[in-house]
Amino acid sequence: MMPLHRQQNLSPVLETTDPSQIDSDYDVIVAGGGPSGIAAAITAAREGLKTLLHTRAPALGGFAGKTIVHSLCGLHIPSPDLVPRPANGGFALDFGDRLVKSEAACGPLRVGPYDILIQEPLLLTRFCRDLCAREKNLTVFLGARLDSVEGGETLFESLFFEDREGPVRGRVFVDSSREALTAFLGGADYESAEGRPRRRQAYIFSISGQDADATDSEGLHRFSERIVRGIHTGVLTPQIALAVMKIVTIDQDWDACIRLDAEGDHFSALNPDSLIRFQILSGNLAVELGHFLRGNVPGFEKCRVEIVPAQSFIEESRRVVGRHRLSEEDIRTGVPFDDAVCRLGWPLMADPMLMGAMSSLPKRQPEAFVPLRSLLSKNIRNLLMAGRCVASSYTAQGALRVAGAALAIGHAAGLAAVQAARSPQSAIPEGAEAGIAAAIRPALERGL
Repeated sequence: MMPLHRQQNLSPVLETTDPSQIDSDYDVIVAGGGPSGIAAAITAAREGLKTLLHTRAPALGGFAGKTIVHSLCGLHIPSPDLVPRPANGGFALDFGDRLVKSEAACGPLRVGPYDILIQEPLLLTRFCRDLCAREKNLTVFLGARLDSVEGGETLFESLFFEDREGPVRGRVFVDSSREALTAFLGGADYESAEGRPRRRQAYIFSISGQDADATDSEGLHRFSERIVRGIHTGVLTPQIALAVMKIVTIDQDWDACIRLDAEGDHFSALNPDSLIRFQILSGNLAVELGHFLRGNVPGFEKCRVEIVPAQSFIEESRRVVGRHRLSEEDIRTGVPFDDAVCRLGWPLMADPMLMGAMSSLPKRQPEAFVPLRSLLSKNIRNLLMAGRCVASSYTAQGALRVAGAALAIGHAAGLAAVQAARSPQSAIPEGAEAGIAAAIRPALERGL
């Protein structure tokens, strides 16, 4: 089927950082360059719809590419044996398989009852770029600065980007950004966890060049002992006490992944000034820690800070109010929604940086599902959500934001966006969710 809008350029721009190169009309506009946004955009483009994927980041990949998070979780359901069992087929399964074949990741590797992929962030961003570049109906706009959203009380009509004259119109919008910025600027109802208990925010960087025995169990003990001594003697900044070291294997090399956590209740993941302060402080601490390790910890004499993140790992985000708010109880009990579109393969708030604590989690849990209604805005008819801003409680979000879930949800959101874009109302009517979900599910199950 031909796109609803014809491409205006004789030579389509597939990737750009120049807002003047963006066309004025698209069938589907997707915000966010992480796994969910990529899945939604590629899905819509493959269905023949003219699609725009825009992200503020300079590269694709989302947090996995920007925060030095080496583990990709949620692609498989917990298993009591050693056989990896995909949580979903479709785009999520294909993405994981291709990522491993491209040697940008290895695995799946077993950690307790969970199977995860270990990926190289820089290679992941290249993989995502190459994946998008194959789609002739997809334009990727990097470094995009969204200025405003226009439309009525129940319908979005167009976006305005900084340094670009004129609107960019769309029939259907998918918001997969961490901040739910399209939803926020357009007046969609949303919620956040301000004032509620929340976990610390993380700055994760890699070091390499240390001796092999510097990162074995005895080496980690020496690491902690010297860090404590350095803080007590005033050599190290006290915030380094929050450092956690994890060892990851990539391309047969053993590297150390260091996690520094934000401290204090003053931190806000939705406050740009707070994010900038935390990024600067943590970057300085990373340099300080590397210098200390080289001079004070055996085996680290030649270590170096290898990679620092372009962005801190932030767990809180705005979540759009949808037709159904997915709760932790929905996930714990495995509610069999009649409009379920995909399965979840990751438990509530499990932390891949602290895998040792996961041994206490139950090895058998009921299957959990995501309903289509949680991907549909309650008050904006042509707005869908994917990734971190899906309608959910803050606790439930912990199972939604991992890569496996994000890919599957993005695939479902992309297919739902296609259905909406091809309808006269540019929307999925209330009451029609179960029927649309029944049409979507086979694509997400394919390959299982």
